[in-house]
Amino acid sequence: LAKRSCAVMLLDLDRFKEVNDTLGHPAGDELLRQVAERIGRVAEKGWEVGRLGGDEFQLLLPDLDDRGRLGDLAKKIISIISQPYSIGDSRCIIGASIGVAVAPYDGIEPAEIVGAADLALYAAKAGGRGQFRFYSAELQEQEERRRKLEVDLREALSRDQMRLVYQPIIETETNKVVAMEAQLRWEHPD
Repeated sequence: LAKRSCAVMLLDLDRFKEVNDTLGHPAGDELLRQVAERIGRVAEKGWEVGRLGGDEFQLLLPDLDDRGRLGDLAKKIISIISQPYSIGDSRCIIGASIGVAVAPYDGIEPAEIVGAADLALYAAKAGGRGQFRFYSAELQEQEERRRKLEVDLREALSRDQMRLVYQPIIETETNKVVAMEAQLRWEHPD
């Protein structure tokens, strides 16, 4: 990946678990087969498409770094995956979220590019699903802040940074306390 441009798309199916839960795993397997077939219809010569596991797919697009074209492709994939499926006697509708990263701009090593695409996928899903996102340095900064916050929160109890307080809820017309609210406040040094 380091010597030429290459895009990586990570695709995660939205609402796939519901299909497995309601129609069973054989139906889920058939749905995955149909999804792979639809992605294959969009794929151009030289592209690599594979299932990573569960309901996640990866597309490796060599010599492609045009964000406009990548955005159009992501929209097209989301659109074709979102069309109804026939599985046995049932019809089901799922969606897809896509994260996109481009080498060498978003990283050089394969693990860096896939990690960047994964962060973009996470942002796409957090944005409401059925969307795509490109990797950006801002996503990396947000992830680092989230991880630091998670570590700090895990250590908050042992560092005696949590305080339990009670706050009265007062009825304004009678000026009487009608309830109490318990709050756990985190007194973080920063």
